[in-house]
Amino acid sequence: MKLDRIEISNFKGLRDVVFEPTTFTCLVGENNAGKSTVLQAVTASLNRPKRLDRAYFYDEAESVEFKLQFSDITDGDLGRLEDKHKSKMAACINAGTFVLLLRYRPEQDLEASTVLPTATEPRYRAEPIAEVFKGKRGNAVRQALEESYPEFIEHAPATLTITQANEYVAARVAELPADQFELTEQPLPTGIPAAISNLLPEPIYIPAVKDLRDELKTSQSTPFGRLLGLLLEDMEPDLGQINQTFAELEKLLNRVQTEGGEVDERHDRVRDLEGRVEGYLQEHFPNVSLKLAIPPPDLKVVLNNAKILVDDGSEDLIDNKGDGIKRSLTFALLRSYVSLLAEKREALAQGGEEADDQALPRPLLFMFEEPELFLHPRSQRVLFSALATISETHQVVVTTHSPLFFEAGVTAAFVRVAKEAATPKPVGKLYPVNFSLDPEKAEVFRLAMFENAEAAFFSKAVVLFEGESDDSFCRHIAKKFDPSWDFEHANIALVKVSGKGNFARFRAFFECFGLRVFIVADLDAFFDGYQHLGAPPEAGEARGQAIAAVDARANALGVKPEPATRQIKDKLKSQTWRDRYESAKQVIRNAQVGAEIGQADLGTLDSLFTWEQDVARVNVCRDDADARSQLAPVLDSLRASGIIILSKGAIEDYYPDGAPTVGQKPARALEACKLVENEQDAMDLSSPLGPARPPELFEAFQAIFQQAG
Repeated sequence: MKLDRIEISNFKGLRDVVFEPTTFTCLVGENNAGKSTVLQAVTASLNRPKRLDRAYFYDEAESVEFKLQFSDITDGDLGRLEDKHKSKMAACINAGTFVLLLRYRPEQDLEASTVLPTATEPRYRAEPIAEVFKGKRGNAVRQALEESYPEFIEHAPATLTITQANEYVAARVAELPADQFELTEQPLPTGIPAAISNLLPEPIYIPAVKDLRDELKTSQSTPFGRLLGLLLEDMEPDLGQINQTFAELEKLLNRVQTEGGEVDERHDRVRDLEGRVEGYLQEHFPNVSLKLAIPPPDLKVVLNNAKILVDDGSEDLIDNKGDGIKRSLTFALLRSYVSLLAEKREALAQGGEEADDQALPRPLLFMFEEPELFLHPRSQRVLFSALATISETHQVVVTTHSPLFFEAGVTAAFVRVAKEAATPKPVGKLYPVNFSLDPEKAEVFRLAMFENAEAAFFSKAVVLFEGESDDSFCRHIAKKFDPSWDFEHANIALVKVSGKGNFARFRAFFECFGLRVFIVADLDAFFDGYQHLGAPPEAGEARGQAIAAVDARANALGVKPEPATRQIKDKLKSQTWRDRYESAKQVIRNAQVGAEIGQADLGTLDSLFTWEQDVARVNVCRDDADARSQLAPVLDSLRASGIIILSKGAIEDYYPDGAPTVGQKPARALEACKLVENEQDAMDLSSPLGPARPPELFEAFQAIFQQAG
């Protein structure tokens, strides 16, 4: 049994969201976005408190609602219920799925119901069916069937009681096509709301608190106590001798009921105490008798009151130790539980399968807020491995800021939680990406990991760029334009994509998480590689006109397509161009042995050199203001959609005079930053794209910070 889906409405900052936990789910996002609220909603819905405090209502005029869907429910799960509830609960399960709807109205008790397929036609529903046969006897029952449900009369028994008639019609209705049913809310059977706990998964929620005293109590109501309890419960079957001793001790403390009646083998001091108290009581109430019942010893109670002392040079209760060792102890218990799981699986494999109708243990749903807190990176990896092992048998959900908890193929799904503006107050939104179901996104995820793009998952916006030095120079000059244009403080990540061919994949990937994505591309992307930018279709016609105007300007100025050394090296690194080169070599080899060169072959040869025309276009735009002005309308349109193309070429073409032109790119970028000391220096790096406009780079950064919000 597992939790497939929970719809959360009006709970704290979650106005209306859907969370679909998998085997191992990571919740990521900025601080205060609502990650913890998701875990609290799951915990509240599974624990089902009688009432919710008003502080949990987003809007106190509306109810808080949780709609949970559980799947893979088997007879073994129903076996956890009392016999009198099993058949009632089975009627609430449809094809192994159970939907539980919980509604909290302000200052009112919980209302619990379910959602089941109901016949669309009212006369096929339970109450109208019951009304048809109500009060009928003998032949009148079959006559009522013939009159009200003639379509079901075939195969009906010759004689029917009221109960049999209701069951027969209900069975025939259940055989109707699926399109004749609709999902409707229905009340839970009597007794089920109170008895359902053993069926549902048990939440184990460990919050990210700095003061872990509450978390680390040994009470079963705390996460620490529950983890310890899981380990101690495994001991009970092997402690039969202790239980036998407790049974002997109970005989010394209490009267014991046997098949022959009540047996009193209590200790003399216990009987004497009872008689003494009863005697004094009867002085005032002569007809009253008294029995002293001492709570019998219980192994679980004894174990659950266990204390843990740690000696780190000074022996003391764990409650009085530092946060780091407390958190580490919590996960030491967790890893101990993981090792027990492994031993159980091995024993089960050796002992054979359990019977299908045998009651299964209650499933656990582990929820951890920032499990990496107080842990060294190496310890975080160990913890991740432990959680991955647990997720093989129990669902795991974590909130995290650690990239070490990301691993496609292990972490089944990611959900980015983002806070968005709303009235009367901000709301949390969930953006899920399930890598186990989307291999293409999983591949891009691995690429993003390789390029150190993990931080983007915790940002509110992402800027994609090509060059290895672009980020450092952009960070520097943005703050010179305006001190508030600080990428770190604004939580905007800069992510290197290693080639314009990756822009589209990275953009699609990050947008799945609800991130605002910007692209800063070199000018050559305007001519070659434009298809990777994700530009709006309406910009295509204007781009074609701009290219024609640039070509005319290049011809007028006599600009020749002469690639620079850097451009040739970049082209040789291009996989597309290398493929063209290999194809061209094959055409030449074929010609050498007498093969005829056709039009397609000429096209293959020509493709090796057409890129040089784009070089001429880039060169004329870089050197000629009139050529750049032809691009301005299209660049403005692209900027509005988050695509910034640098009209002078690459970011290095904006370096100030005196910046080095040779050497490693990162070192050159740092030297260029030193030369931009104030706002005016930054303004002087670029020219306006039109009259009465600020410099191009100013407009570029203004667009990023304004659109990112």
